Amino acid sequence: MSKFLSTRISVVSRGGSKGGGSAVDASGYIDREKRESEYDGHTYYPDAKEDLVHKEVDIPDNAPREYLDPNILWNEVEKVEKAKNAQLCRMMKASLPNEWTYELAVEVVRKYVMENFVSKGMCCDWAIHDSVNKHGQRNLHFHCLMTMRSMDENGKWLPKQRKIYILDENGNKIRQGKNYKCKTEHVTDWDDKGKAKEWRKNLSDLINQTNEAIGVGEKWEHRSFKELGLDILPTIHLGSEANALENKGIHTERGDYNRKVMELRGLSKYINVMTATINSIKDTAKRQASAVKNEITELIDKVVRRHGRLQLPILSGKYLRKVSNREKLQNPDIMRGFAEKKGITSFEELQAYIDEHGAVYDKLASEHEKGFDRVDALSRKISAWERYKGYKAVYDKSNNLKGIAKWKFDKENKATLDALPGEIERLRKVIPEGEKITPNAWRKEIERIVDGQEPIQEKMAGEVYDLAFAEVLSFNKDNEKREHSNEIRQKEREQERLERPQSKHSYLER
Repeated sequence: MSKFLSTRISVVSRGGSKGGGSAVDASGYIDREKRESEYDGHTYYPDAKEDLVHKEVDIPDNAPREYLDPNILWNEVEKVEKAKNAQLCRMMKASLPNEWTYELAVEVVRKYVMENFVSKGMCCDWAIHDSVNKHGQRNLHFHCLMTMRSMDENGKWLPKQRKIYILDENGNKIRQGKNYKCKTEHVTDWDDKGKAKEWRKNLSDLINQTNEAIGVGEKWEHRSFKELGLDILPTIHLGSEANALENKGIHTERGDYNRKVMELRGLSKYINVMTATINSIKDTAKRQASAVKNEITELIDKVVRRHGRLQLPILSGKYLRKVSNREKLQNPDIMRGFAEKKGITSFEELQAYIDEHGAVYDKLASEHEKGFDRVDALSRKISAWERYKGYKAVYDKSNNLKGIAKWKFDKENKATLDALPGEIERLRKVIPEGEKITPNAWRKEIERIVDGQEPIQEKMAGEVYDLAFAEVLSFNKDNEKREHSNEIRQKEREQERLERPQSKHSYLER
């Protein structure tokens, strides 16, 4: 059965019945950071939640580099919007598979944001959160803030709309009173009604491609029940106020509606679910009856008899700490399936698997890190050259002038010319003298490296989950041995106590 993608796309605006919103406040909320707004003078404090996994700002090439700082970016957005009811930014919240590692989630969301928003000219401030509700259910998801104005090649904000004059049959403007007949149109297509559906589809497609690459069978569906032709009542969005009340145990109309919808869905699915459960129990019983006992299955059975499920170490191991959905690692049926699929029947084979695949993972991780070290080095070269170009241009023009023109130009650009030696020194720290300066070649190399990183990351994601399974099995082997020894010692001490002669007591003691 497909999992339905959960998204919410809204616009942060000033004004309105509740006082409106702030782009600076919205950024602080998703980044879990304090923000100070130059527009309204307020200091916004984030939610006291410890659910932040990753935060990042990505901007197009023509945007000023200082916009990589979210404080500067969103204060500039607030500054350019003059209207009291201005639309400031677009906000998107979307769910992610709980089976993903944090590293994989970061890479996939970054790819999605770059392809769907940044490449179209938007500046994006995004963050990944991993929260757990009061029922222990996890919710890996991301938030993304997107600018609503495009920029010119110099990084200057452009208007959201432009005026189009209506012309007559001869191509002349049509006068209307003191003005001419005209209409307005959006500069970009970001506000088109079909965009939200397009973004949802692109996200579900990317999630499904990633799940297929790492061996997760669950398919995600972006279409609504109605679009799929399903006669299923949808739930409604609670909103922040209703959600806060529900979390305190106070029922709301929206919450009651959703509970009724879920109750009706449950009744319609009851027979199918029970049938599937019975068949699953039968299949599991057949597999267990036909399975040949081995060291791994015997270990799993012992741990389950003692604790009901496999145990996780208090201190996560090398691979376990890299996975987010650890509950499946405690599921005995899933663990038996892993051992059977990998052909691991003994502790010796288990250790050999860890050694072999650990070496494969380390090699992939080293290759991955080496690639991004190179990307970082090339990016610093490009940034250093872009910074130096302006100073060099002034210096070259000065050398090409003579007489009064040169004197006048040098006087007007004295600060730039005085700073030139320091800028050369700064440049040479990144690009040594004698090294050929090739920004276009550097950019192409970065693209090649980034494209080549995707298959490496997919392989790493597959290896890390398998190694986490093996790591948990290895821990349970040692833990079961330790607990068994403790039981034996406890029984021996109890036996010694029972066999020890009882001392006689005086009357007063009795």
